[in-house]
Amino acid sequence: MAISRTPADEVKIEFPCDNYSLRIVGRKTDDYSAWVIACVKGLAPDLQAEKVEVIDSRNGSFQSVRLTICAQSEAHLKTIHNALMASGKVQMVI
Repeated sequence: MAISRTPADEVKIEFPCDNYSLRIVGRKTDDYSAWVIACVKGLAPDLQAEKVEVIDSRNGSFQSVRLTICAQSEAHLKTIHNALMASGKVQMVI
């Protein structure tokens, strides 16, 4: 059975949105987490380094950088997503 969604089912985000969480996953390299943090901080200067969490995958091949920003708009989030994905370093932004 397929589940159909209506516009009323969609979660609405009110902007600006303090404490918007992002999880950025990519192949683990020596500079991956530092690069992700610098990239996001360039687009969201309010990023607080003490709220960043870096987690290695079970086998150590991937790394997840979890952080919180103040999302200004849907366009702001899209800009961050596009910049991260265009790098070729990032596999997924959640």
